[in-house]
Amino acid sequence: MDASRINLMHTDGWAVLPHLAPAFDLDSWADQEARLIAERYAAEGERADVRKISRDLRALAKDSATREPLGAFALYLSGLDTSVAVAEVDAVLPDETASEVTPQWMVDHLVSHDFGPPQIDRITLPLGPAVRIRQNITGEKKRLFGSRPVIRTLSFGVQPEGEKGLITLICSWNDPVLDEPLGGIMDTMAQSLTL
Repeated sequence: MDASRINLMHTDGWAVLPHLAPAFDLDSWADQEARLIAERYAAEGERADVRKISRDLRALAKDSATREPLGAFALYLSGLDTSVAVAEVDAVLPDETASEVTPQWMVDHLVSHDFGPPQIDRITLPLGPAVRIRQNITGEKKRLFGSRPVIRTLSFGVQPEGEKGLITLICSWNDPVLDEPLGGIMDTMAQSLTL
């Protein structure tokens, strides 16, 4: 599978996070992207703190870079100075640790029972057979004292027809009020995946 050909469609609310090459100027990118987000908010009648959005974008880009996805996106809703969700697209190819990577492999290796049973649906996307996994997982502690956050996730693993490996699309967020709207948004994004 030529992972460099993976593509998907997303709405205007998503900021595309950059790949952090050594010479990449993250600060300039974050400042410019924050200004664009603030302009969108203003057109929608909302105010924005450009400095807070820029700081949030930098942190998200650095965090996403630790996983090295093929693509990453942060969702900004009007009036909010921090992202409400992050989505990442990647490819998982067979190797010496997994000779066959299928939607079932994703279920076997990604599913968590941290907060009850996950919702697992076997679906068919235009690209091929897929799995859709909606689950809540335990996040990393943010402070020495206190509880771990609940991270809400929706993951897709699609095996393109005639290809070995999976294309994954994984979205995470914290606010339960976003469960239903993000489910619809991510279903649409998954339908748009092409190779």
